[in-house]
Amino acid sequence: MAKAKKGSVELSDVNRELQKVVSSGEILIGSKETIKALRRKEAKIVIHASNCPEEIKKVFNDKKENGEITIYEYPANSLELGLACGKPYAIASLCITDTGASEILRLLSPNVLSKRKMLGINIREKYR
Repeated sequence: MAKAKKGSVELSDVNRELQKVVSSGEILIGSKETIKALRRKEAKIVIHASNCPEEIKKVFNDKKENGEITIYEYPANSLELGLACGKPYAIASLCITDTGASEILRLLSPNVLSKRKMLGINIREKYR
């Protein structure tokens, strides 16, 4: 997979943390399951692929405005999101209900993304 950036978070970092969540946490795969989890207020993070249908993205953004939820657009298509989760099929969207041993919540939280972008730093390069 090619390295792509969203803010200052690298795709390889997101993939690594996604694999940790799949192995030690709890995720719900699929748009229907994600929307149900949002209604039950169980979802901590929603991740959707770049080619997720616009009507589904609109539902996610409407839920984001109503509560404390982080929504991350995965910068690749649904096939690559599925592969990043270790699944042999496409995943348009998923939600994380338990992060397990992963630090994906810290990695993708809006405060971290905006702070890094505002300061214009890449923490990984600073400590090499």
